[in-house]
Amino acid sequence: MEERKVTGYITLIEPRTRRGLIEYRLRIVTLGGERITAYIRELPPWLKLGTPADITVVDTGDRLLVDRLSRKSGLPELRIAPTIIDEITRETFTVMSGRMDDKFFSIPILDDYLVSRLPDKVPSKVYCIFSKSEGGLRILELISEREYRIFTNAKRILNKIIGNEKKINEYVKGLLEDYVKEFD
Repeated sequence: MEERKVTGYITLIEPRTRRGLIEYRLRIVTLGGERITAYIRELPPWLKLGTPADITVVDTGDRLLVDRLSRKSGLPELRIAPTIIDEITRETFTVMSGRMDDKFFSIPILDDYLVSRLPDKVPSKVYCIFSKSEGGLRILELISEREYRIFTNAKRILNKIIGNEKKINEYVKGLLEDYVKEFD
């Protein structure tokens, strides 16, 4: 199994099941612009879309598994912006025009992956992860409204489970302490 270390941004977190267990598909865009898909069993509580991270992945032959994941300091977190796509022009290259934060924009989409994620109908609401550079705005990820709802609902449910797990652990700890006191 080959190990690889990358630094980049988490652009999509997708809960799914594999062999009856929950796992998460992470889409990562490296600082060099490479797109990587890797899988992880448990999410760290700090992880969210647009978070910069240092990631160690292991190639198992058919997919990449996250071995280590840590927050990358020194890089800004990227914002997820609700975006209305008003027009998509497909000529020599694809141009997406729309509105974000009540401001109009027009951005060329040169990445085939992003072109494949553009909605079929316009106007359409999506969520975009933008990065800012000297050249202006750059889109790292397009997330459909459905995918975004699934992610936010899964995150909320996971937080409730973690909260309940803490309460259960505290209750069991109290029971065990009471049990030990009976024998003192």
